Amino acid sequence: MQQKVPTSKDLWEDNLEQAASLIESHQTFLFSADIDPDSVGAMLSLALYLRMMGKQVYIVISNELGENLDHLEKMIAYNSIHTLRNTDEIAGVKDTVDAIIFCDTANTKLVPFFPFISEHLLSRDIPVIEIDHHFGADSEKLTGQSVTLYQNANATTEITGELLKKIHHKNPDLPHPFNQRNIVISILTGILGDTMGGRVVRHKQSYVQWVGILGNKLKRNTRWRKPNGGRSGDDKKTKFGNPQQIQEYLTQLSGEQQICVDALKKRMVVDGDVGSLNLLNSTYPEVKEYCRPYSSPWFTYVLGFLLSQIPDASAKVGFLYFHGKNAEDKDCIYIKMRRSTHYLGVDLRTTESRLRAIFQDKYMGGGGHPGAASFRIHPHDESEFLAKFEQVVYAIKKSLV
Repeated sequence: MQQKVPTSKDLWEDNLEQAASLIESHQTFLFSADIDPDSVGAMLSLALYLRMMGKQVYIVISNELGENLDHLEKMIAYNSIHTLRNTDEIAGVKDTVDAIIFCDTANTKLVPFFPFISEHLLSRDIPVIEIDHHFGADSEKLTGQSVTLYQNANATTEITGELLKKIHHKNPDLPHPFNQRNIVISILTGILGDTMGGRVVRHKQSYVQWVGILGNKLKRNTRWRKPNGGRSGDDKKTKFGNPQQIQEYLTQLSGEQQICVDALKKRMVVDGDVGSLNLLNSTYPEVKEYCRPYSSPWFTYVLGFLLSQIPDASAKVGFLYFHGKNAEDKDCIYIKMRRSTHYLGVDLRTTESRLRAIFQDKYMGGGGHPGAASFRIHPHDESEFLAKFEQVVYAIKKSLV
């Protein structure tokens, strides 16, 4: 496979035009991505507009999105957008699909059910659009026949925003996408999710521009229903009128989750400028009184919150490692890495070469951004894993400045 690189300035407008034309000329679309706020926001923002164009859309989502993204789940249901949860459901529509859009996914290993999609859809040379902002050694072009929209962006939803503008420019009789409240919320969810609400911003000018424009659009297009007789008014905790409310919703924790976070933070180990938290399976008996199973959707949001806490506690870099399943539903050990929001002295993607060298055939893959990366290791004896990972940590400590 070909490693991804940002689309050159000379080709960007041409690729954007090709993608918009492809969407105009096809009728039934399958969306797929590695699921997180940015990927779902990217898929949904486009899917909503394609529905306005009279297109049929299907979104591959293998699991429930969880409480913090239930606003996107509700949009999907309200707009009667079909979600496909498994290969049987994909098989049921595969013969009607005439185009595929992949969003926010570094490589094929992270695409849900990619082997099935490849065998039953891509083998027919179906047109593909790839939209992504992940680059590095582990990134790869997903197909050979795709129109690529690769850009150094804060979030993939910034790129889908550009594509939506191009589609509207070619179809001025359609309503403007940014006057559609659900589209605006979908894009903002992706931007805020990938930048931790503006705390980790790689392209500040772009962030300020997008959040400013879309925030104003959201404010103008949100109507607050007042209480009337026996009818209650709109709840500002669950109806978004500005980006800050979306961010607060994305990062909210239940009382039970907050208790778990507070207790797990006490288990963090800080050594100099590096912090770590071991959540491998062997540790669960020690935390089960205040923590639901690591494999539960409930715990997914606890993980996300902890990832932002560990590097800040250590000043420079934080690690979190745990057992999980990759997009192909194979067991693995995840290693999640984050930089502190105040530290720019290391590109975490360079850790991949050390992981490959130390874990050798146990290494499965990974990648990410300079300030946030995720890697996968084949499951094996925990003590052996920890001993090898300590070598990785030692090498990273030496590289910190």
